[in-house]
Amino acid sequence: MIKVFTGPMFSGKSDALLNEYDKRYHKSRILLFKPKMDTRDYGVVKTRKGKEINAILVDDIKDIPSYITDKINTIFIDEANFLKGDIKILLDLSVIDDLDIYIAGLNMTSEQAPFGIMPQLLSIADEIEILHASCNECNRDAIYTYYDGKKKGDILVGNDNYIALCARCLRRKKNER
Repeated sequence: MIKVFTGPMFSGKSDALLNEYDKRYHKSRILLFKPKMDTRDYGVVKTRKGKEINAILVDDIKDIPSYITDKINTIFIDEANFLKGDIKILLDLSVIDDLDIYIAGLNMTSEQAPFGIMPQLLSIADEIEILHASCNECNRDAIYTYYDGKKKGDILVGNDNYIALCARCLRRKKNER
């Protein structure tokens, strides 16, 4: 089984992931992974509510199987949008090795383009939970991440200048540019 939590920044994806982690902690033998590229709280999955759990740092999906033993039955991956690699590895871990896999990641960049491998992960998921943030401008449900400033590349790790917006406020911000 593969379940993906997705949505914009500030929507509670890591919270949802760690809530599932807590539910399975005493029932399952689990591992938690996080991309090395995510330098915020390096080596720790941390929620905005202050909860934090140490994670195994990986660069590529192909690194994950080397940590899995026959005692492991559930894996968690935070910030999967930063990972690289072949998603078939995760599909095989789920289908062939019978692992439950919980994944959290941004579905879109702040330029509203599909983010990294997330489209492929969404396509193999058994279950997808799309989370919403609160729009920074009007408090409606926000489904978009927006970078309010100038970026010098596609990916800028961090929270500074990122905001969550609803479609109406995103349209207004884009018209102001």
